[in-house]
Amino acid sequence: MTAQLSATRQQWLAARLDLLEEEKELTRRSDALAVKRQQLPRVGIDKEYRFDTESGNISLKELFGGR
Repeated sequence: MTAQLSATRQQWLAARLDLLEEEKELTRRSDALAVKRQQLPRVGIDKEYRFDTESGNISLKELFGGR
């Protein structure tokens, strides 16, 4: 079990604001990584994937309505 620390309101607020800055930086880095992921080149699908559905066995293209 972790021991709980006691602090004044000012100490807590200072620590919370420091943590908030770290959280904001993490969000910025995550957003930048998402942009890089979206910029990856697309690769065509050469394999004919088939799926068993309630409507029967269909292709990947059919699964997404031809899109």
